[in-house]
Amino acid sequence: MIKRLFDIIPVAMLLMCVSHNAAAKTSPDTVARVSTYLGQGQYVLAWREASSVLEEAESKAEQSQAYGLLGNIQLQMHRYREAETSLLKAFELADDPLQKADYANSLGVLYHENGYSDQQDQYFKTALQFAGTNAPLSLKIKLNRLKTQTGTEVLTQAIPLLTEITKLDSPNVRAHYAINLAAAVNKQGVQGLSLAQEALEKAQADSANINDRHLRVDLLDSLSEIYETQGQDQRALDLCEQASELTEQMNGDEGAASLEWRKGRIYQKQGKDDFALAAFGKAVDNIQAIRQDIPVEYHDGKSSFRETLEPVYLGYAFQLLKKAGHQEGEAKQRTLLLARNTVEQIKQTEMEDFFGARCLIEGLQRSELETLDTHAAVLYPIMLPDRLELLVSIGKTIRQFTVPVPQSRIREEAGKLSDSLRNGKKAFREPSQNLYQWLIAPLEKDLAGEDIKTLVVVPDGALRLVPFSALFDGQHYVVEKYAVSVSPGMSLMGHGGDAKSRTYRTLLAGLSKPGPVVGKLPSPMVSALLEPESESSGNRKLPATRGLANGATSATNALETSAKADILLRQPGAEEKLKEKLSLPAVEDELSNLQKTVTHTTLLNDQFTVDSFHRQVAGEEPYEMVHIASHGIFSSNANNSFLMAYDNVIKLDDLETLLKQDKGAQRGIELLTLSACETAEGDDRAPLGFTGAALRARARSALGSLWPIADQAASQLMTNFYANMTQSLGKAEALRQAQLKLLNDPKMSHPFYWSPFILVGNWL
Repeated sequence: MIKRLFDIIPVAMLLMCVSHNAAAKTSPDTVARVSTYLGQGQYVLAWREASSVLEEAESKAEQSQAYGLLGNIQLQMHRYREAETSLLKAFELADDPLQKADYANSLGVLYHENGYSDQQDQYFKTALQFAGTNAPLSLKIKLNRLKTQTGTEVLTQAIPLLTEITKLDSPNVRAHYAINLAAAVNKQGVQGLSLAQEALEKAQADSANINDRHLRVDLLDSLSEIYETQGQDQRALDLCEQASELTEQMNGDEGAASLEWRKGRIYQKQGKDDFALAAFGKAVDNIQAIRQDIPVEYHDGKSSFRETLEPVYLGYAFQLLKKAGHQEGEAKQRTLLLARNTVEQIKQTEMEDFFGARCLIEGLQRSELETLDTHAAVLYPIMLPDRLELLVSIGKTIRQFTVPVPQSRIREEAGKLSDSLRNGKKAFREPSQNLYQWLIAPLEKDLAGEDIKTLVVVPDGALRLVPFSALFDGQHYVVEKYAVSVSPGMSLMGHGGDAKSRTYRTLLAGLSKPGPVVGKLPSPMVSALLEPESESSGNRKLPATRGLANGATSATNALETSAKADILLRQPGAEEKLKEKLSLPAVEDELSNLQKTVTHTTLLNDQFTVDSFHRQVAGEEPYEMVHIASHGIFSSNANNSFLMAYDNVIKLDDLETLLKQDKGAQRGIELLTLSACETAEGDDRAPLGFTGAALRARARSALGSLWPIADQAASQLMTNFYANMTQSLGKAEALRQAQLKLLNDPKMSHPFYWSPFILVGNWL
């Protein structure tokens, strides 16, 4: 199910309080529109309608009802802070007991979602007190409270609730409540499934009297889910087909997407590939139609989109790629392109969710990578549950390579390689060779036959943590054969033409020792840097790196401020200790060397303030390249990703403003280099932050690191990279030559030193 993965309260029942309040002045038409939008999952439109109601509200009762509408919509969208504010205001302004009951119920749901069990219990208790003898409202509250229970309590409380549901007068309300009762108990083993089935079948028996088409679809969807769970596939499929007839006249709808997804799964199991393909395609179309309304959350670095909706897209891609394997010529090319575009929607959506802003992605220049360079091949790996599909674009032709290795194995080896390289371990060869055999070896003959010089990789998931330049064939690394560039997607970055021969005007900004910014760092990071246990880096015996103290990167993901930070910061000498730990001794040498190579303006230490940085990039003469040698953290979302200036942090959201080129520069920034930044360890979403920095800066290319860099190695590589650029080498080839120089140095031949550097975007 898609819908109930996001909902904890009955959608249309959010508005039930309206019918109880005789004093309410809200237009029935407005309520009906909001209800329709909510039923379809169109939360943005519902929010807009409710906001207009609030603007027009005059009396206390009208304001209460408007805040209630808005708060419940915000709750559905998982905008919990806004929802809390709106619902508390609605509760405060309400005079009618039934309204107070309804708002208290919603607050109970909200606090449950946020893990505040005391507040949750308090508001559910308050809601029941205000509901009094109103059976539908009391039952609604009990059902929501039921979803907060665990273990045997769920079934014990659910059985009498089913009896109460059957006594309600309205067939619509009975169906709503049956659906939500089933959702609360269907994970409680055989007995729970049996109870869910009983509730839904009773509602379905009366479906002729249900006058809400969306509700009927939800009911059929819920019942078919129970049958599928019980292994009654054909019975589930029959219900899905009935529901599909009802959805034919609907626009994008969550229920329709769920139904088609289930149909696709069942047809796939039955070996009916054509039917499965059609069903998965309809599911994707429905999701795309309502995509902006689907709330996304992150838990332990995992996106609820990837957990719940990505399988639908991959199911469609699975069937398309299977079909392409039996095709030839233009038909095969069309199918492969559709498969790649389907997976591309996942990448675009994930980047949108990373920023929480779809307008950023929608406004980007679109251009296909494969049209840029006749000596470049684009490698697009697609990890499916049972196999790896490699789509390789050379020119305008897509070639398909199928490798029989499951997704789980690839993730395992990618994790091993990333850990080994990040920590300078010797045991990196085996996972590196395995990944080479799966990802590179199948296409080597084609690459050689087409005289390919540059490999452009569009990685996904765990493969984003892997530097493809360090994949090893037993004798040579990929970097010894190809220049390597990374792209977040086929069309997620603007890609100008070949700019190799240009003289670049460069802004060099560096921080060898920070200033007041140490007082602006996230508190969890401060704790990680100042706590005694962070003095040691475990068993690693690596040279001084530009990385933060052990645990500091993961600490930036914390949602709540650590109380320890305040205590630690009050200790004598704490600020100076932070500055010392965050110092980057080789930065001054790095910038000094670069000054000899490029036309430059330099901001070092106290000159590198946020304001001075902004003044430079907003000046009359725009910079083609911006080089920042300072600490930065890229985490699993934009809010926890930042760069350090001397006086303050620069969030990714600020980069677009700071680096906005208003003066004669439609071309934007050619290259953004972040030579001392790092990605959070073990989080395959963290590299999105580095890509996001490039997107925010409107940069054609960005150069950065996957893990904390050896200070001296970084300084040498950057010096060589920029020197190579002045010799009219493209960016990817300039990086390759700089990496080879480190690789051929016996002291720095381990990939720990040279492989973390990745070039994102334009490689020319």
